Amino acid sequence: MVVIGGDQALDSPSGSTSRAGSSVSATASPMHRNTTSQHGGLFVSAPGKIILFGEHAVVYGRTAIAGSIDLRTYVSLYTSADGRIYLSLPDLGVEKTWMLKDLLKAADRLAAEYPIEEDQPPSLEILVPIARKLSGSCEDQCGVQHLAILAFWYLLLGVAHRKRDLLAVKATVRFKLPSCVGLGSSGAYCVCIATSLLQTAGLIPPPSIVADEQGNLTWEEDHLDIIRKWATAAESLIHGRASGLDAAVCTFGGVASFKPGHRIEHLKNLPDLRVILVNSKVERNTARMVQTVKERLKKFPEVVDAMFGSIDAISLDAAKILHRPLLEENGGGDTGSTVQENGLGPFGGNMVEQDHHSLQPTRTASVRSSSLSSYVGGGKRNSSASVISATSEKGENVDTFSKLNDLCRINNQLLIALGVGHPKVDLICTTLARYGIHPKMTGAGGGGSVFAFLKPNTPQTLLDMIDGELRSHGFEVWQPPLGGPGVVEHQTRPELFQTPVSSTQCSTPASKHK
Repeated sequence: MVVIGGDQALDSPSGSTSRAGSSVSATASPMHRNTTSQHGGLFVSAPGKIILFGEHAVVYGRTAIAGSIDLRTYVSLYTSADGRIYLSLPDLGVEKTWMLKDLLKAADRLAAEYPIEEDQPPSLEILVPIARKLSGSCEDQCGVQHLAILAFWYLLLGVAHRKRDLLAVKATVRFKLPSCVGLGSSGAYCVCIATSLLQTAGLIPPPSIVADEQGNLTWEEDHLDIIRKWATAAESLIHGRASGLDAAVCTFGGVASFKPGHRIEHLKNLPDLRVILVNSKVERNTARMVQTVKERLKKFPEVVDAMFGSIDAISLDAAKILHRPLLEENGGGDTGSTVQENGLGPFGGNMVEQDHHSLQPTRTASVRSSSLSSYVGGGKRNSSASVISATSEKGENVDTFSKLNDLCRINNQLLIALGVGHPKVDLICTTLARYGIHPKMTGAGGGGSVFAFLKPNTPQTLLDMIDGELRSHGFEVWQPPLGGPGVVEHQTRPELFQTPVSSTQCSTPASKHK
């Protein structure tokens, strides 16, 4: 990772000039600001994601619904004074070091041979071969480690191509969610790396919008969209041709509806629902599961296509249930957009697959929140009207849970019929069904993760009982908030970076900032 020299007394590479696209901030270097703050460094995090409805069918042009979960990926970035770039991924066993001068030479060659495409992420065709050569990742890494390093270098070169007056830094990435279980760890990783690099380079300004109760900040929508585009391109190095859904949800947060060829649409004013998320500990193979469905479609085209149609109908019904129009305080009028029959809101026209519209929570004052409480009675919180409204909302949430619970059961059975089930997933479903909860696979299936909606006001004693029974079978269990904030900059050092680095992890000059 790199830092723009900015106001610091640093020499540029000979003959180099600082250039940027139209989105470059005119303010001082964001990293210069952060490295002199109380906590030092730059701390960024992005949420994971779950596909609520529509996996596999979305590959064949149907609708999918996905939401952010508060199991986040974190990046810390510190300046490094020794001319080296450090990347530390302790959860993946990766500790890498490169020379800054090699990056600067590559940036000079790129600037001389290739013009910058404004408002577009860096060219994969141009940068990936260079990234492979400079990273050296294929020499001693494979699998997810190799791909994570390659995505990092793609984004690094993209920034260096636009801003070449650079200072080396150390980046450390930590995960609160496992990889290869369909929870968006790759998308969150790419969003975090892209965000920290773009802000470091001044290609996006520092964030200014309060995103949560902790005072963490997020960016304006146009700057978030820049992050999304860069992260989507980087994620395609990990998953092949990415749809853009993961990166969009990890960037903007909330819950989104997606259909190939249409805009990604945010579902606003979500009901207050909780989910339980279970990791089967069976590492799923997305490519194999996609191939399984493809073969079943080839064998029984009319049957499987009808199943895709049913899954699409489930996604559209879920979108209508989850999206609740905002009401004015006096109870008159709908101030929010509505989900039309195509499930994509009022902007359902044909758009490019990676386009995006309003995939972020509604802003109230200066705070961005993904779920808003609306008292349609118009009274104060303690008034009779408010009590009636709160009671009514409670009843609506119970009804919402009932409908979504049934849709999960139907969707999961269709996924099993497509051939992507697994005995461990069946065990999770059987266990939760005894409590009246009907989960479904999220992601490719064949293992991976399972989620379910929780009935409102479920007693904690019952939740503890469910948790204990699932863990007794060796599963991991979480109850993360659904539809929370997207990518944010933390104003204090995240807890994951409070723990001292173990002796097995690399020690760098950046440690003096801790």
